[in-house]
Amino acid sequence: MHVIGLTGGVGSGKSLAAQILAEERQAELLITDELGHTVMKKGSDCYDKILEHFGRKLMDPAGEIDRNLLAQKVFGSEAERNWLNRLIHPAVIRYVEEYIASRKEQEGVIVLESALLFESGCDRLCDEIWYIFVSEGIRRERLAQSRGYSQEKITAILKRQMTEQEFADRSDVVIRNDGTMQELREQIREKLQLYRK
Repeated sequence: MHVIGLTGGVGSGKSLAAQILAEERQAELLITDELGHTVMKKGSDCYDKILEHFGRKLMDPAGEIDRNLLAQKVFGSEAERNWLNRLIHPAVIRYVEEYIASRKEQEGVIVLESALLFESGCDRLCDEIWYIFVSEGIRRERLAQSRGYSQEKITAILKRQMTEQEFADRSDVVIRNDGTMQELREQIREKLQLYRK
C-alpha cells in the first residue's frame, strides 16, 4: 500500500484536492477531521471518557454523542477544547497507524488528508507528501465567504498554523489551488505523471 499524505493551511481546498487525488489514483481516502467523529463512536474509549467528563446529557436518542452539543460545551472554553483535543488527537493517530499497518502489504493507494499532518507525526506514515498551496489573500477571501469568518478570526487561525515555507520545505509535491477546479485537477494529473510509482 502506497500512502500519500495531503496537507495545507486552512482555506486551501485540501478536501477537494484530496477527493480529486483519490479519484485519479483510485485510492482510499482517509480524512483525519472525519476520523475525529469515528473515534468518538459508542463503545470507544473516547466515548466513555467524553460522557464521564461532560455528562450523559450529551447523548442523542441513538446513544451516540451529539456533536452539536459537544461543540457548545467546548466553544469559548480553551481549557475544555484542549482537554478534548488531548483525548481525540492521539486516538485519531492510533486509528490511522492501525489502519495503514493492517493494509501495508496490500496493493493500492491511501490518500491521508490532514491539516496537522506534520504536527501529529502522521507524516512518518506517508511515502510521499503533497502540499496544497493557496496565497494568504485568497485563503482569507474564501474563509470570509464560505465560513463567514471575520478577519480577526482568520488571523488568529493562521498564526497557529505552519507557514507556507515550512509546508513547502517538508513536502514532496506542491500544488497551487488558486484557480478553477478543472485547473486543480489538471495540476494533480500532471504531478501524478511525474511522481507515479
